[in-house]
Amino acid sequence: MATIAEGAGSAPVGRTAITGAAWFALAILAAANVLNYLDRQIVSILAQSIKADLKLDDAELGFLLGTAFAVFYSVVGIAMGRISDFLPRKKVMAVGVALWSIMTMLGGAASGFTMLGVARIGVGVGEAVANPCGHSLVADIFPPRNRALALSVLLTGVFIGTAGAMVLGGWFLQHWSTSCAGSFLAFACHLPAWKAALYAVGLPGLPLALLLLFIREPKRATRAPSGSLAFILGEFAAALPPFTLIVVWRLRGMAGLLRNLMFGGAIIAIAIMLVLLTGDRAQWAAFGLGAYAVITWGQVQSYRDRPLFSLTFGDPTFVMSVAATALIGCIGGTIGVWAAPYAMRTFALTTTQLGASLGLVNITGALAGVVLGGWLTDIWKARDLRAPVGMGAIAVVGIVPSIVVMLGTQSPTIFFAASGTLSLFAALWSGATAAMVQDLVLPRMRGSAAASYSLIAIVISSGTGPYWAGKVSAVTGSLNGGLLSVLLLAPIALLLLWLTSRRLPFETPAARLARAVAAGEPLTES
Repeated sequence: MATIAEGAGSAPVGRTAITGAAWFALAILAAANVLNYLDRQIVSILAQSIKADLKLDDAELGFLLGTAFAVFYSVVGIAMGRISDFLPRKKVMAVGVALWSIMTMLGGAASGFTMLGVARIGVGVGEAVANPCGHSLVADIFPPRNRALALSVLLTGVFIGTAGAMVLGGWFLQHWSTSCAGSFLAFACHLPAWKAALYAVGLPGLPLALLLLFIREPKRATRAPSGSLAFILGEFAAALPPFTLIVVWRLRGMAGLLRNLMFGGAIIAIAIMLVLLTGDRAQWAAFGLGAYAVITWGQVQSYRDRPLFSLTFGDPTFVMSVAATALIGCIGGTIGVWAAPYAMRTFALTTTQLGASLGLVNITGALAGVVLGGWLTDIWKARDLRAPVGMGAIAVVGIVPSIVVMLGTQSPTIFFAASGTLSLFAALWSGATAAMVQDLVLPRMRGSAAASYSLIAIVISSGTGPYWAGKVSAVTGSLNGGLLSVLLLAPIALLLLWLTSRRLPFETPAARLARAVAAGEPLTES
């Protein structure tokens, strides 16, 4: 139920001091984000060892680096969006952190492509809680005047975790076999370095899951509409086929079911053609599942929660802004996950040198970018509501030449400098976009909005970019060409940002509230 105050899409706007409990919550959530991306990204620097040990090609490696994780992350994230809008978010997130940590460690037990793929899928399932729970908690705890900066601090975990993955992964690859000997870890010296690294980065998530339970969560008016277990199962049924068919049929009958089957059939046909064309069954089966999930999630929300649909999938501003930033993420993210394997093949560096250098330049650039971007956006947005998409355009303009320099140089020094610049621009827009997504919906929809954003962004970026670059590399024999090919997305992203900028000035709190009420949102005085 929306109140007039809530319709503004904000918490109270007074100058009340931010409490120590709020800072504690932000610190713990940021730490969870560090482990989120540490566990997610460490396979990048381990990729060459995994490829050799498990005898993979670049297309299979691209699937493991992106699709295996991303699609199932997104599908489960659909359910997690609404679950986080109704159930205690700190408890939901604690379960997710424990799950992704355990699945990361299980990846260390993998002996083949299939086993490691299943483990990476499990990591994606667990990490699906992070965005909806973390973003909506921060949005509730911090007032609008500090929201972009607070979300930027939360997102520093993305870049610290990514940089940490490079440093730790590089260290394990070079030093594990000698460092474990004579220590209390001598019993594990038989493990390949990449397996030991997965065990090491997964373990800290278990105590952190317990710390999450100490967060002081803001009270909310919303509660699960039925028993918690029944509600959770119902949300997963709305996300996972074939249960989605039952949900659609119950909501809209035969007409809705036939519409869903038509979309599903079209996706299956396209996926089959792509499998016949490329031979990569796992990639296109997973991507087809993700595409079906996007369409079905939007369809279910149009029947079940019309106000939510009207402000997300039914709102061109929301869809275009998310699609634009997904393309930006696809460009930067693809280069990010392939940077370590590319550098290993191009430069004569030890893995420790490579990991430390990439980690240092990436964390320096990214931390500067995410904090600077959030701070500038808050200032800019006070004068112009188009600030978030403007920051996205600045990011694209900086990302493209950085990538061209990275892939065109034969000097490792220039490569690392350009990588740091890429990290800065790739992080510049993240806090701004996260805040914009939260601002475009009512407070009760924040978890679902974050999940919808993640669903579209992850399916487009991680679900296609790393695989595409790897496939082009496998076909042409040039990883350089595969990575450069993703730059074709830059002009499309800029066009979508420009179209979004034309609509944002009209996305006032009153206009959003009016659309939600027109779609059936109850309105009360407060």
